[in-house]
Amino acid sequence: MSEKNETWRLLYNPEGDVFDVPSYGASVAEGRIAGKYQLSNTLVPDSVVIQAVKRPGIVAGADVSVDRGESERYGVEVARLPRGGRNGAKSVGTIQLSELMAKSSKNYQAREVNPDDPAVLIYTSGTTGLPKGAMISHRNFHFQCSTIVTSLLDFKSSDRVIGTLPLYHIFGLANSMIASVHFGACLVMVPRYSPQILLETIEKHKATILPAVPTMYQHLMLAARQARNKTIIPKSLNHCISGGAPLSQRLYEDFGKTFETNIMEGYGLTESTSAVAANGVNGEYRDGSIGRAGRGVEMKIIDAQGSEVPTGQEGEIAIRSTTVFAGYWNNPQATGDVLTEDGWLLTGDLGYVDEDGFFFITDRKKDIIIHNGYNVSPREVEEFIDRHEQVLESAVIARKNDLKEETVVAIVVPRNIPPEFGSDPSDMDMKKLRESDFGKNLVKMLREYTDTGVARYKQPQEWLLAPSLPKTATGKLLRRELRQDAEDTRLINRSQHDV
Repeated sequence: MSEKNETWRLLYNPEGDVFDVPSYGASVAEGRIAGKYQLSNTLVPDSVVIQAVKRPGIVAGADVSVDRGESERYGVEVARLPRGGRNGAKSVGTIQLSELMAKSSKNYQAREVNPDDPAVLIYTSGTTGLPKGAMISHRNFHFQCSTIVTSLLDFKSSDRVIGTLPLYHIFGLANSMIASVHFGACLVMVPRYSPQILLETIEKHKATILPAVPTMYQHLMLAARQARNKTIIPKSLNHCISGGAPLSQRLYEDFGKTFETNIMEGYGLTESTSAVAANGVNGEYRDGSIGRAGRGVEMKIIDAQGSEVPTGQEGEIAIRSTTVFAGYWNNPQATGDVLTEDGWLLTGDLGYVDEDGFFFITDRKKDIIIHNGYNVSPREVEEFIDRHEQVLESAVIARKNDLKEETVVAIVVPRNIPPEFGSDPSDMDMKKLRESDFGKNLVKMLREYTDTGVARYKQPQEWLLAPSLPKTATGKLLRRELRQDAEDTRLINRSQHDV
């Protein structure tokens, strides 16, 4: 870049290709703040992230036909996506990254920066609220790789890492790209994810490290089972790291048998620069645990007053480490809500620690359901339901009844849905499924099953069947969308049409 253009930004590159690697590295080397949404200097001038849009709208492709009359009738705004390609339309004042790199010189001078300056802005997934820009420093990333990662696995320069996770998420950025660069390993980018492509890529490149989310491991298991030629199931994986969402015991065991390797389940947040603890280190796995704290990490369980509680007692998990972020960009109030004066990060996760130092998550503070005065942990009920052989996955949420009291609702994705209801989740006739003998018998079976191992006040009062569950790009359950779906959808549609 020329000296005249000191402030610049890269607006989100949706393809997720190899250009991400040099764009991140070059911006950080020049002392700028990097982000999947923006690359800029420390001022971030005129950068805006739209966090909430109230009006309904459609972003339509260049060749998509939209009925203007109907869209105006229902108050739906229509935005046209221009044709892509070298000669396609571009936003005013922007330049394509590929064009910029083609004209750039290989000679540039890296700047010396303060290790505690922000290196990256990562926006949290917003599963319980609006996204916030977490400032991750150079020191955060360096400590994550040099101290924590080395205490959890043996990362070598000869390793081949599969990069299938999005780089706008801390898991993919820290544990795929930055870790690979730090250790001098080979990073194999997979820009467009599909189970079959991932399976073939692992085999083709003899990958040794796979960072992925539980949904991807589940997909790999299905692809492996459906493979006609069992010799294509790769056996080169030495380290499989799971994160972003809980890993079930069944998936851990099945994957290990099929791929002849173990999955290590990491625990961390965007605000802690990814993993700070792991379960399954050196094959030491404890069912339901997030493992022990990594080297250079302090973890404890605290009560509502901030005091540490005894072993085995539930409270909020707090973390203190060099990897803990500096705060949220231009949001001191939100920063103060999660960072204490003495450097502890309040995770919002409820859990406990056992006598051996293994931590367990019982739920999110914001997800707790209060039913008839009792606290109900959705995760506890979900883990029990998921052990049923007819259940692929489940989610438990709160729904208010006519008296504005919270009731427990279970949303279940059946494992084997009969073909007459459809094979594509987006086109599946869920009403027909729920009213069928299959659906009614499944719900009856699950009611009887939960009665055998779930306290009466924790048992779901309502059961819903669904083709899939809404998740983030990294497989984290979006409970806020499920809560919306659990409301009266007729009222939602009516209010939209009355705009």
